[in-house]
Amino acid sequence: MIVAHVGPPPRRIGGPAGYLHQLQTGASTDSHPRHDVRFPPSQPTRPLRQPPPPPGLLRRMRRKVFGPKFYRPSSSELSRVGGLVDGMLRTTAADIKDEAGASLAAALEHGNVIFTHEPFSADAALGQRRSGQQVWMMCHGVTPMALYSVWSWGVPEADWRSLVGYPDVRAWTDWELDIWTRVDRLVLPCPEAGESFRTIDERFNAVIDRASFVLSGASAPARGSGPNPLGSSGGERVGLYLGSGEPYRGFDVLTKAVEMVPGDAKLAIAVAGPPADKVSAHPCFRALGRVEDVASLLHSVDFLINVNRFTLFDLSTIEATQAGKPLLLHAVGGNRAFERLGAGCIMLPDLQPSTVARGLTRMATLDSSSLAALAEQSKSCWDQHLTPRHMWERHLTLYDEIS
Repeated sequence: MIVAHVGPPPRRIGGPAGYLHQLQTGASTDSHPRHDVRFPPSQPTRPLRQPPPPPGLLRRMRRKVFGPKFYRPSSSELSRVGGLVDGMLRTTAADIKDEAGASLAAALEHGNVIFTHEPFSADAALGQRRSGQQVWMMCHGVTPMALYSVWSWGVPEADWRSLVGYPDVRAWTDWELDIWTRVDRLVLPCPEAGESFRTIDERFNAVIDRASFVLSGASAPARGSGPNPLGSSGGERVGLYLGSGEPYRGFDVLTKAVEMVPGDAKLAIAVAGPPADKVSAHPCFRALGRVEDVASLLHSVDFLINVNRFTLFDLSTIEATQAGKPLLLHAVGGNRAFERLGAGCIMLPDLQPSTVARGLTRMATLDSSSLAALAEQSKSCWDQHLTPRHMWERHLTLYDEIS
């Protein structure tokens, strides 16, 4: 059976491109695969004199809609039918179609299964497929796209509940739900990953109830030869916040929580991802900005912090298990799957700053043998469940169901 994946060129970033990179890495270890699985063409080689590619499709979309500098749209702009939100999603659709066009054309020509990784390509495939071709879609978003776009790039300080009623958010969520309903198979990394969609809009319940689940896997790149991105820890227990400052990530809660950590806890928190000038000057924080050598950074810290409000099943958390790191996780969505799989987790029952502060204090004061036991659990979890080869084998098992 030919399974043709539709998406951007696989590369080591987040989202569909990073997922396809990890799946392709797993496929490379299989010399005689039982299905013909095809991936999008690789990223074209760029001359060295050109700047590196933008960090992600949604960031490019944000720049097109809002311009190089971020601004806060007014409530009237966001409330207008066919307004700013509609323009954002149409821009996103055009960019995705351009980026995934070659792989979609190849999938339509050759694939028994056209395996898409977002709704725009799924919509195009549903409209163009031949008789007998199935269209599958993997969900990579933590929320419906329209909500994510306006929340992340429009009013990040808002409660998401106040945004779902904007007319364009409603209209595009209706459209996205229709795509989820019409594809032949919806795929999520684990049952817990659908929690955010169930919370945001109960209409997603029925389609998630019939979804297939394929647990993700990942491996970090080789450690770089340069200096430790963190530098000297000064004898403190070091946690790592690794991700963007987008509102679903909960960095605002972490910023409030460090104010409540006792001063004698000897805690430092490396913050990798958000611009350094957006990080509080609190003495706990070590603002690193964007870090290229993530593997070295992971090995230089003592534990990982994930305080997402919503989460799917983060590749960065998988990489932390590979590095054998204890995990301090908000017990939401795919984070709960890490606990179920036996990773070394301390779970936060909610995102009250006081709750997060207690979790940070516990990690800072945990005795060394207990911390080492959590680290061993995380590495064992990766070895047993979360390598790219495991991910590849689980994909093949899914393909077996219709071959």
